[in-house]
Amino acid sequence: MWFACGLAAVALLAAACSDSKSTSSGGSGGSAASSVDLTALGTPNAATGTPVTIGLIHDGGGQGVNQQADLEVQGAQLAIKYINDYRGGLAGRPIDLFVCGNQSTPAGAQDCANQMVEKKVAAVVWPFTGQGSSVPILTGAGIPIIGISGASTEELTTPGVFLLTGGFPATLGAYAQDAKDHNYKKFAMLINDVPALTQGIPALGGPAFQKAGVELKLESAPVGTPDLTPQLQDAISQGADAVGVTGDVTFCTAFLKAYQTLALTVPKYVIGTCNDPSVTASLGNVLQGSTEATTTGPSDSPDAKIYAAIINKYAPGGSIDPDPAKSTGVALGLTPFLTFSNAVKNFTGDATPANLGTYFKTAKGDVFLGGGITFDCASKPIAIIPNVCSAALQIGTVQADGTVTDLKPVDPTSLFQP
Repeated sequence: MWFACGLAAVALLAAACSDSKSTSSGGSGGSAASSVDLTALGTPNAATGTPVTIGLIHDGGGQGVNQQADLEVQGAQLAIKYINDYRGGLAGRPIDLFVCGNQSTPAGAQDCANQMVEKKVAAVVWPFTGQGSSVPILTGAGIPIIGISGASTEELTTPGVFLLTGGFPATLGAYAQDAKDHNYKKFAMLINDVPALTQGIPALGGPAFQKAGVELKLESAPVGTPDLTPQLQDAISQGADAVGVTGDVTFCTAFLKAYQTLALTVPKYVIGTCNDPSVTASLGNVLQGSTEATTTGPSDSPDAKIYAAIINKYAPGGSIDPDPAKSTGVALGLTPFLTFSNAVKNFTGDATPANLGTYFKTAKGDVFLGGGITFDCASKPIAIIPNVCSAALQIGTVQADGTVTDLKPVDPTSLFQP
């Protein structure tokens, strides 16, 4: 039961963090695009021969307009062009991208999975999704799934799924490690009063905090609570020397207002939902100085320069900002495929589902745009979640506009081991 609740917490927070980015657009490159260094693309190495089909399942395709999904598809398509032109595709063969929108429904996810089987894709790559109903169909057909992170129980536990970063459990571990590094003794986290969090966070994060020597205290409040001052005051009264929040945009807003009301100065930890424009517009001065974990590295990293060059070469005209921090929708679609490309750079032979599935059991490499974050699918960094290939993240300081600066890598793998 505790494990199921823990996985439910992952699903809830994955959705919340994804929603916080859903308003991001392609942006406008403006003058920045003209200064992009195209040599960052490297030496051309064109793929040749019979194409290999790779599938992409995303959360679009419904009756409503899903701008986020459209941007992710655009990013994926740009990534494939670059991989085919400069990275030799997959084992020297060009990649064909087969895209399916799951309409954000279980039935749609099953339909997409069936289409992938009919198309005989070699693997399925997806950005952020909790549509686990795709998983049994794909893995049952022997098709490996590679994702940046996962949310559903099926994604996290079914053999044949490989999640290259640790998602919300890794965030809990990063905060435990950071609290240990700063010698904090009692960490209070304000959360919604739902079983997925009240039981899930102790199950997934509790052991990491305990191993770090930091007491984790949860302060819960019903969903929609507008004033979290009593809960935050209680946490401080009980000796918390660091506080955090886990919840949606409304909950984060209430947390920051309470922090302001109590005129607190203790360190505060937030998640991506707090970077929403509605929060930064009214509470940016309170948000400023918070600590946040992210999979995205510094904006001046070598990968960021590659990203800018890809945008400049394959989407000229300035419709997409070459800074991945400003065109996050496109970056979310491009990142999984560039990370997939990093993983298969040493893959040789026939790119069949069986061969790729075997290869990914020991695949390792760098997370694109991760600022040095690496993954190793043979390492099992979060012991109770078998499909996660890395627990490492970047951790930094949130500014008033929601950007995260002064990033440094943190790897809490040791805190998740028995």
